[in-house]
Amino acid sequence: MIEEPEITPEDTKPRQPVSLDERLRAEEPPITDDDTNPSRRIALEQQIRADEPPLSADDTSPRRVRPAGPSWTQRLMSGVMLIGALILLALAALVWLGGDDEGAPEAPVVESTPQDAIAQVPSQTPAAVAGEPTASTGPLYPTAAADEVAAALLTPVPARPAGDALVRQSAPFTIRPAAARAQVVQYTVRDGDTLESIAEQFGLEDFYTLIWSNKSSKYNPLRPGVQLTILPEDGVYHEVTDPIRVADLAEQYKVDPYAIIDSEYNDLLGSTPETVLVPGLRVVVPGGEGVRELFLPQPMAVTVGAGGEISGTYVLWGCTAEVSGGSPPWSRRPLDNYKWVQGFAPGGHTGVDLSANTGEPVYATGAGTVVYAGWNSTGYGNVVVIAHGSTFSLYGHLSRVSARCNQKVGVGDVIGGVGNTGNSSGTHLHFEIRDANWNALDPRNYIGF
Repeated sequence: MIEEPEITPEDTKPRQPVSLDERLRAEEPPITDDDTNPSRRIALEQQIRADEPPLSADDTSPRRVRPAGPSWTQRLMSGVMLIGALILLALAALVWLGGDDEGAPEAPVVESTPQDAIAQVPSQTPAAVAGEPTASTGPLYPTAAADEVAAALLTPVPARPAGDALVRQSAPFTIRPAAARAQVVQYTVRDGDTLESIAEQFGLEDFYTLIWSNKSSKYNPLRPGVQLTILPEDGVYHEVTDPIRVADLAEQYKVDPYAIIDSEYNDLLGSTPETVLVPGLRVVVPGGEGVRELFLPQPMAVTVGAGGEISGTYVLWGCTAEVSGGSPPWSRRPLDNYKWVQGFAPGGHTGVDLSANTGEPVYATGAGTVVYAGWNSTGYGNVVVIAHGSTFSLYGHLSRVSARCNQKVGVGDVIGGVGNTGNSSGTHLHFEIRDANWNALDPRNYIGF
C-alpha cells in the first residue's frame, strides 16, 4: 500500500480520500461511439436477459425469465401452519369465553383476626435481600404499623354493615340434619303424650301408623310406661299369623308387591310376589293403610277398686263424671231390630256393627253412669259411653244423642238413635264393651246377637 504524504498548507491540490466506487468510476475510460462492448454496471436480471438468445417462431420451448415463486411443498407447509394457527385461536377463544369458576372448587374461607393477617404477610428472607432467587407463593403486602393495628383491634365491629356488603354468619358449629331412621324402634310412652304428638316427634305424617303397628291394648287408651313400636315411615307393621303370599298381603293393604319386597326394612330381597310369608314374621308395608278404627283416649283420672270396680271422678273427652255402681252391660241387646254387619276382630275391629233404620232407638245394655255423650272427632261421630262398675259400653255413629254427661241410666233406657255419623260408610250402630283397663272385649261373648 502506498503511503499518502501528509497534507500541508503549501499543497495546491492535495489528495482527498475517495471511496472505492468513485475510484473505479475515475479509472473507467469514457464511453465513446467506437466502443463495441463498453463496460456498464447493469443488474443481474438485465444481464441474464442480455445473455438469453432471441425468441423465434421455431422455438418449441422458449426459455423465459419468470419471477421466482413458491414451490408446492412451500404452499403445503403454509396451509398446514395456517390451519394449526386457526385451531389454536379457536381453543384460546373457548378457554377465554368458558373459563369461569363455576366448576372449580371454592377455596375454603377462613376467618382470621388482624393478628393472623399480620402473621400471614410473607417476610423478606436474607436470600431475598441479597438478591438471590427465592420461591414465592404470592405478592408481598406491606405490614401495617403497630399503632394502626392497635386502633383496628379497638374499633368495634358495626352491628349492620352499610350499603350492599355481604354478611357472613359466624356460627361456630355446623348443625347436620338428623339422618332418617332405617329400622323399627321402640318408644316408651310418657305423661302428656298423645298419638299425634308421638307421630310428629318421629316424623310420621299419619298417627294411624302407630295404630297399625301396635296392639290396641297399647294405645286404646294411651298409658305412660307402655312401649309402642315406631316405624321409620308411614305404613303398616303386619304380623303374619297364617301363611300368606306377598301379593295377597300387598292387595290387602293396597300397595305394590315390590314395595314390600324392595323395602330396606324387610329381609325379602330376591323374593317374588308369589313368595309365601311364614307365621310369626313381622313385615313393614310402606304406604299401606289398615282399618281406621275407633279408639278411646285415656281418662284423666280413674280409680279401680280391689274388686275391679271403677269409681271416682275422671274426665273423658272433656266430660267430668262421678262414677259409682252399675250393672254389667250384657243385660239386653242395644237394638231390637237390626241386621248383623261385622264382628269383633282382635287388634282390628274393636266392636260389632249392627245395621238398622236411621233413628232406630238405641238402648243402654246395663245400668251405670254416662261418662261421655256428644260428638267425637276420632271417628265415632255422635257417641255415648257408659261406665258399668268394672266395664264400659260404647255406642257410636248415632244420629242423635238422648243422654247427657254424668247422667245415671238404667238397663233399657234410650240413649240415642241409629245413624251414620263419624267414620261410617252406612247407617248402623257400632257397639263396644271394654274392661277396666280399656281393653276391647268381644261383645258376642256377653250378648247373644
